Amino acid sequence: MVCYNIAITMGTLNEEMADVSSDVDHVRAKLREEVPDFFEFDVAVGNIVYNANANSVSVSVEPSSRARDQLSDQLGGVNVKTDGALEFEFRLTESTSE
Repeated sequence: MVCYNIAITMGTLNEEMADVSSDVDHVRAKLREEVPDFFEFDVAVGNIVYNANANSVSVSVEPSSRARDQLSDQLGGVNVKTDGALEFEFRLTESTSE
């Protein structure tokens, strides 16, 4: 049996994990701010989940309590039912900025 001694310091690993966590928190904050602008009616941003395996972030969005009235007004008074949530998955990419 061959054993390899890999020199990884816990300090370095902890720093990298903190960097990733900070980046994910920044993405979450940005999505909470920008996703509602995709819609012409009020929505509530629900869960934001980071998937490390796919390097993506999933965001669930639900129409707010005012959304039915807003949509009804925009569509000329028709009855509007809003059931469930929408879910979006954003793939993350690395940018090389200097």
